[in-house]
Amino acid sequence: MLDIQRDRIYEASRLRAHGASEEQVESLKAAGKQPFRPAFVAGKRKKRSSEAPTGTFEVPTGQFTIPHKD
Repeated sequence: MLDIQRDRIYEASRLRAHGASEEQVESLKAAGKQPFRPAFVAGKRKKRSSEAPTGTFEVPTGQFTIPHKD
């Protein structure tokens, strides 16, 4: 079981012990979930919005710098 799943189950049981209703527990459990987005459309992988366009191999300045000790 993933740690996040275990934490959600623990949090739900804790809320129930403190008198929260099932509707409140379910709404809090659903609040942290991301909406489902399929990775494939028509059998082809979708491009991520964070991916750079094909053909550009430029690294943004300052993103991958190594700190120097002076």
